[in-house]
Amino acid sequence: MTRPVLLRSKLALITAFVVAVAIAGISVVTWLATEHNLRSQLDRSLQASLPPRIKIRCDASVPAEGLRQVLQGIQTLGPDGGTCAPPGVDPVVTTAGDLVTTRTFRDGVTQSGAEARVLLQPLENGEVLVLSRSTAEIDTTLATLAGVLVGVSVLGAVVVAAGGLWLTRRAFAPMERLTEAVEHIARTEDLTTPVTVSGRDEVGRLGRAFTSMTAALAESRRRQRDLVNDAAHELRTPLTSLRTNIDLLVRSERTGRPLPQRGEVLDRLQAQSREFGDLVTELVVLARDDRELARDPVDVAGVIDRAVRRARSRAHDHVFDVERADWSIVGDAGALERSVLNLLDNAVKFSPASSTITVRSKPGWLTVSDEGPGLPFEHRRSAFERFWRAPDARGLPGSGLGLAIVADVVAVHGGTVRFVPRPRGASVFVQLPEFR
Repeated sequence: MTRPVLLRSKLALITAFVVAVAIAGISVVTWLATEHNLRSQLDRSLQASLPPRIKIRCDASVPAEGLRQVLQGIQTLGPDGGTCAPPGVDPVVTTAGDLVTTRTFRDGVTQSGAEARVLLQPLENGEVLVLSRSTAEIDTTLATLAGVLVGVSVLGAVVVAAGGLWLTRRAFAPMERLTEAVEHIARTEDLTTPVTVSGRDEVGRLGRAFTSMTAALAESRRRQRDLVNDAAHELRTPLTSLRTNIDLLVRSERTGRPLPQRGEVLDRLQAQSREFGDLVTELVVLARDDRELARDPVDVAGVIDRAVRRARSRAHDHVFDVERADWSIVGDAGALERSVLNLLDNAVKFSPASSTITVRSKPGWLTVSDEGPGLPFEHRRSAFERFWRAPDARGLPGSGLGLAIVADVVAVHGGTVRFVPRPRGASVFVQLPEFR
């Protein structure tokens, strides 16, 4: 199995490659510039050594050593292409085509095979003076420089690769810790695993964002677990009662004995089935993700009117006193209507027959008040918890989720809900941000 190349290794290799290309480019430019400068200096040296007048005798005897040094690299080229060079001079190989009319610099080769730089200078008698200098020293210098530059390029690439790998290891250490934490969470599903990533760079932001995400997921899982546990606990008693009533009916049918309280048992079954239906609906509302709620302008007055209309249809023996102003909020109309309806149903349940349910609303708030026994101060905060029910109300129908749904919906819409003091009965105050 091929081992994957890590991102830090890729970055180190890419950095080394880019730096190596840059060093190689600089080295090539340096070598070319040096070659140009050396050849220009050689050309200037040849030009500076031009004699004002010269006549070369080709049949002269071999000059002394000192004179040969002066005459080295000098010759003439006749119009017929013939070459005349002093004795002891290694002449440049020329042709008739080398006859020029202006001063010219060329690269040439001597009879011994040595490379040389050549200056061709036309003379008044039609001949061409040829001055030459060996390029051996230049070639040696350039070869040495090329070796140094190649060595520097290779060494620089190696050093940059090693340094880049070390730096990327340090830079990616937080990312590696984050990756290990993510892999551990994926393997163990332990959302409480800490992610220790600090700093204000992108990796630090990613670590903090991931920590926030896992915290939100852990909280969501906790809420779901609590909801399931509370629902299972609250369903145990009504399920037992429902099973008991069904067992009575089944036993009566199997034994053929009439059940004296058959009608009462059927009424209880019907009431319990409605309660279960309401409980399932409320559980679905509580389990719904907040992001599923709409974010549209909502007419709060219309929401209140629809909720009151539905409450009136279920509570004919109560009076609804409604006064509301026209104002709007951004949110989910259905969720807000259900919250208001839950407040109205709760007020109806705890109010005596023929009593008045009072609804008041102005921009930014609404209240629902009843004329029931009220709620003690020490229970007002607990009333909005899931499945909580007042001690003297546990015999009444209901699941204890109505006010919890109200609290959740109001919180999602950026508002607050609480009980407010009232001389008689209970009053719930809901504050919501007005949309203008």
